[in-house]
Amino acid sequence: MPFRNLPTEAAAPLASLIDARPGQVSSMALTRLGDPIGATLLAFSEGESVSEERYPGDTLYYLVEGAAQIRFADHSVAMTTGDVLRVPADVEHAVEPTCATKLLQICFV
Repeated sequence: MPFRNLPTEAAAPLASLIDARPGQVSSMALTRLGDPIGATLLAFSEGESVSEERYPGDTLYYLVEGAAQIRFADHSVAMTTGDVLRVPADVEHAVEPTCATKLLQICFV
């Protein structure tokens, strides 16, 4: 699983690798499509979210910057900068930031 879009000559803050665009969710793939693990860096502008999604393997969310709610059918989990959360395989959930937010998503497919 080769990584891509990551610095190699000098270390950099993860949050500096992506910026949100007004009215959009920006994404940067850190692995290649078809790899057994998918890693994506997401930047949400204020008011943007990702509706319900479900993945065949476990998903790890690491909140790089900001704040968000991970909503499930029967509850939600609040996350702030530095928090990590595992969503088990095949569990439907939505990502709803409460402000401009940057999030690392790692999915096992």
